Amino acid sequence: MRIAVLLTHIGHTTISYELAERTGRDTDADVTVICYEIGSLEEVEVSVDTDAVDIVTLGAEGRFDPGAIRRLRSLLASGEFDLLHTHHNFVGSLGRALAPRDLPIVDTEHADHRLHYSPLQNAVNDATLRRADRVVANSQATLDSFYPHERLLVPAWKRRVIYNGVDLEAIDDARAGEKNGDESGDGFEGGTDWETDRPRVVTVGRLIGAKNHSTLIEAFDDVRDSVPDAELLIVGDGPQRESLERLVAARRLGEHVRFTGTVSRKEVYRILDSSDAFALPSRSEGFCVALVEAMACGLAPVVSDIPVLHEVAGEAAAFADPERPVGFAMQLRRLLSDSKARETLGEAAEERARTEFPLDRAVERYAELYETLVQARA
Repeated sequence: MRIAVLLTHIGHTTISYELAERTGRDTDADVTVICYEIGSLEEVEVSVDTDAVDIVTLGAEGRFDPGAIRRLRSLLASGEFDLLHTHHNFVGSLGRALAPRDLPIVDTEHADHRLHYSPLQNAVNDATLRRADRVVANSQATLDSFYPHERLLVPAWKRRVIYNGVDLEAIDDARAGEKNGDESGDGFEGGTDWETDRPRVVTVGRLIGAKNHSTLIEAFDDVRDSVPDAELLIVGDGPQRESLERLVAARRLGEHVRFTGTVSRKEVYRILDSSDAFALPSRSEGFCVALVEAMACGLAPVVSDIPVLHEVAGEAAAFADPERPVGFAMQLRRLLSDSKARETLGEAAEERARTEFPLDRAVERYAELYETLVQARA
């Protein structure tokens, strides 16, 4: 079974690549990852396992690069593949439009269509959505966000939910390395020792509006009234970093709030392992792998009171209104001040993450779906 996985790029948080690589490593499928905007493997910012997957780079210089489009059309029409798996709005829609009519297609939708995507993004995606033989949502909340016209384009028998998974093996290896003094990673400020004696709250994610970091910073200012030595570590980078740093400076939190910028997944897991609580004030999420990774590390989570995070965390999190910093502050103060409550919630979170969301389970369900569609088309 030969699978083509079409992506815009491969990055530190590209769960679609992790799924493809693990599928190529642990199943009988031959997987080729096609990267539309990457020109060579040297441009990929993470390590890739070329023994598990083949990688084809198209080097598109813009979305409508005619050369990249021709190469993609030629690849999909070559007869080399038994199935195409699309991700990401524009590139996914382009792949579905260019694919031969006899090539089965699986499409995965990764975010809330109503809150995360603009009308233009939805229109681009919708233009070819009916071409997919199956449309997979990464959560029930993502599936529920489909507009009525999308439900007409994709009838119920074509829609299903397959949760994202987390790489428990990689998480445990990184945590073991931290405990054994392995300093092979790429931490900030010249070191990789993430241990601290201070109570630490951590958040992980791109610094964009939907992640709502400003609410967390305002909440943390209140947390310090009762836990004055607490530290907030903001992991990730993005277009809102400068404005968030200005907010930190305005509230005189410079000694208590630190930005790591982009770090490797290994370092993310080490940071999580050395922290006390995880906070996620997002206004919208499709699934949130970062939350599940934090849960798998045994962190007590405080997260937004939105449907998808209830779906992911269940009873293993404290919830707060993402528009009210006081609610996040109250929950974080409680957990930082009460070690028993923190440990109990962290243990429940770890058990849920490890039993409900292992990456192996997601790979198995996708592999079964691939096999069903390929056999049906044959």
